Amino acid sequence: MVGKGYSLPRVVERDDYAAIRDRIIGLSHLHGLRCDWAETTKRQRFLLLWDAEGRVAARAIVPLYPRETPQLVDSLEQGLAHLFGDDWLEG
Repeated sequence: MVGKGYSLPRVVERDDYAAIRDRIIGLSHLHGLRCDWAETTKRQRFLLLWDAEGRVAARAIVPLYPRETPQLVDSLEQGLAHLFGDDWLEG
């Protein structure tokens, strides 16, 4: 269990938006970060992760249909590795 009722999915399918979103939320809470989501297009969400001091710790694009854009999933994984560690999505 990861604070406030969040738990990390045991297996994250790289083509499942909900599993990716849940992994990000769980890891964010574990690391003391706050998530802000915004719809940027009908196919992706913009994510800001804020630290405890109110600074933006990371920005990322999260695809709603990861199967269609696996390169965006790879970019997302690499882009958040400095916060969550390498292969955080594989967890």
